[in-house]
Amino acid sequence: MDAPRVTLEDLTPIRKRLRVEVPADQVRAELDRAFQRVGQQAKLRGFRPGKAPRPVLERVFGDEIRREVLARLVEETFHAAVEHHGLAVVSTPDIDADPITPGEALRYSATVELRPEIALGDLSGLSVTTPSTVVGDEDVDRTLQAMRESVAQLRPVEDRGVIEAGDIVRVDLTSRLDGGEPVAREGVLVEAGAGSFPLALERQLVGQHRGARLTLSVPYPADHSNPGLAGKTAEFEVEVKELRSKELPPLDDDFARDHGKCDSLAELRARVRTDLERQARSRADDAVREQIIEQILARHPFDVPATLVERRTEALVASFESGLPPDANRDEARATLRERLRPRAAQQVQVELLLDAVAERERTVVTEDEVSAEIDAIAKREQQVPERMRALYDRPEARAALRARLARDRALTGLVASVRSTSASAASPMPPSAAESVAHEK
Repeated sequence: MDAPRVTLEDLTPIRKRLRVEVPADQVRAELDRAFQRVGQQAKLRGFRPGKAPRPVLERVFGDEIRREVLARLVEETFHAAVEHHGLAVVSTPDIDADPITPGEALRYSATVELRPEIALGDLSGLSVTTPSTVVGDEDVDRTLQAMRESVAQLRPVEDRGVIEAGDIVRVDLTSRLDGGEPVAREGVLVEAGAGSFPLALERQLVGQHRGARLTLSVPYPADHSNPGLAGKTAEFEVEVKELRSKELPPLDDDFARDHGKCDSLAELRARVRTDLERQARSRADDAVREQIIEQILARHPFDVPATLVERRTEALVASFESGLPPDANRDEARATLRERLRPRAAQQVQVELLLDAVAERERTVVTEDEVSAEIDAIAKREQQVPERMRALYDRPEARAALRARLARDRALTGLVASVRSTSASAASPMPPSAAESVAHEK
């Protein structure tokens, strides 16, 4: 019996079309086996099991059998063709097949996306600027002030009715995002004047008064940290119910003992400084890694399979699922969020593919013991029972994905160790705003 004939057509560097012709004798043999199997099992009036003639089986089961044989032949020959040509397929094949005709060959095409072949060039000469990790006294003071704020007592404001910056205001509000369905909430606490952009809701409350009923428009910046809000406008109907002021505890040894688990304020300041220095080093390490990634991406442009980008996009959208608006607006919000997150997803996939290539060239090997140790570390970080976390990684695909991530991390660490580094002062990062938590439960 002749083997199927396969031709490979290059559509793009990562998109191929397989054209397959299955010989007529192979199609006929597969049809014969299928009809024989059905004939032995079928119960037809007037015929004993296994005795119904082929024409009767053709009339009753022919269309269904031919569809099943078509699917089976395509699946078998497609996988054989992929293996024969050594194709790293990442997508579900787009099959275009002719119906099976007895006595004739089966012809079909399968269009697939492939993992790109990345020809790594010279990775020497990378240079980065390492942000400063110096922590100043003002950074320590800012953190201690935030600690005081977190345990502040709220006292009702009785001697005035006008809202001032720093007041904690209790409001009932209804919000609509880009004219969508309203979301109503009662008893929301916001700090007046604390918004991170000029028209933030919190800022617009300053100067209003107790009992006011307001309609406020909040246009969120295009670069807002929450993709579900970025570039959109929220309309708020606000009723100011109550004003409160914050009463901060004194910053002294008692504060250190009660809220910092330290014996003295001096000890608390030292611990805060140590924590901030560790965070600064972590941010500096991240910044160095990002600079390296930008440089190696610039040196190695390549096409990224759309299939992988869409998978990653859906994973990112799912991570924002709890912040999407309910009911009628949900599908629209998902579509908007998907478009905003797709460029991020494409870059993530591109980085992973490139680091995979670096790890492969460096012959990076991650042992089973290292994978197991990482699983235990993940359980510790996420405060999970180790046995439960190990069970999650029992699946071969999950374990393989973790091993690949560890190999990428090791490849990037090797690049970091090889670069030239210069130091630069780093500005302290702006603390995140609470504005988005007020806006739309994102």
